[in-house]
Amino acid sequence: MTNTSRTVLPISLAFALVNAAIPTKGHAEYRCSTPGLLTLWEQRACELARQDTPDALIHFIHRINVINAGLNLDDYISKADAQRWELAWQKTRA
Repeated sequence: MTNTSRTVLPISLAFALVNAAIPTKGHAEYRCSTPGLLTLWEQRACELARQDTPDALIHFIHRINVINAGLNLDDYISKADAQRWELAWQKTRA
């Protein structure tokens, strides 16, 4: 399996989560818009969401939730993050 094919699922998943979460604000709250109110773990999740791919954010959330932190991936992904990741993914496919 190539690196590109391993990235397809996380990007698609992140994009689907954002599209599902943004219109139904009751389901998820974009936590990164209130940086002064975030825990250290939440601050780290917001930092990772600003990267070019969702891979590090997904890995961090899965790893940190092992200790029952209760972080939800869709709480840290803005629509702009998902669009940036999708564009980066499309460029690697071309």
